[in-house]
Amino acid sequence: MDFTDFNTGKDDIGRRLDKVIKIFLPSIPLSNLYQSLRKNLIKVNGKKQKPDYKIAADDVLSIADVLLKQYSVQNKADFVKASAENSINIKNLIVFENENILILNKPAGINVQKAKKDEVSLAEFVTQYYENTRGKQSISFKPGPLHRIDKQTSGLICFSMSLEGARWFTEQMKEHQIKKMYSATVEGIVSQSQTWTDYIIKEDETGDDFHTVKVISGQEKAVPQSSKECITTIIPVETFTKDGFDFTKCDFQIETGRQHQIRAQSAFHGHPLAGDTVYGAHDSTVKFDLCDKCLVFPSNNLGIPDHITIDFR
Repeated sequence: MDFTDFNTGKDDIGRRLDKVIKIFLPSIPLSNLYQSLRKNLIKVNGKKQKPDYKIAADDVLSIADVLLKQYSVQNKADFVKASAENSINIKNLIVFENENILILNKPAGINVQKAKKDEVSLAEFVTQYYENTRGKQSISFKPGPLHRIDKQTSGLICFSMSLEGARWFTEQMKEHQIKKMYSATVEGIVSQSQTWTDYIIKEDETGDDFHTVKVISGQEKAVPQSSKECITTIIPVETFTKDGFDFTKCDFQIETGRQHQIRAQSAFHGHPLAGDTVYGAHDSTVKFDLCDKCLVFPSNNLGIPDHITIDFR
């Protein structure tokens, strides 16, 4: 019987064997997986192992070709076909990259993660990039987005390139040690900086992959238990008039990272983002331009700089 060998890397160490196998055979039922281990159709270093075996340094995982043919990923051809029509060259988007983290300047109009079955996502392109440049480093680690950014929002998005990088970033986000600054054009004249402290709840489902949210004033006595606090500081940069309306280009500093936080709070406080008709903006030739333009990081030993900024304007 023919087998295909997979060499493990540092990001595989300590992972359960059955979890690693599911990466290669995502559609295999657990009963078949356990049976394949018992029948020596899946081996580690040429030997039979139990499902809970922990991967060690320099292990070699061998999987029978018959299993790979039957249970391996089925939708790769669909991705290749779809990506040919929506091609993105990750190299053209790279703002920073090292062995632990990849930071991209995401264009507006593409989801970070797939929202529909036939959709192509930025995460899939990053996975392809990882496999082409680092695929032999690990058999189980897969790069993934480390924070959220909406489909129509452009700007900085971070992906993990190592398990260490993913763990560090997640911990810093949990401790609110990573700061973000956005830029956008809003309707009306914003004359001075101000900080909004409100609450936000998910409201309507307006499409297959889109939900609006509702803002509730922080001054209200009764706030729904399901609501979450959202804190945003808006900083005016430049005002102008177009199509008979006043607009202000602004920077936004957020202390919390809720879905549609900037969009919903801006609209609630009388300054919807230009072009954001979902949240009450007028129809005008000034387009929606929300951009995640700056990330500030705490000191670290992973080679990540203290800040990354892109030229949004």
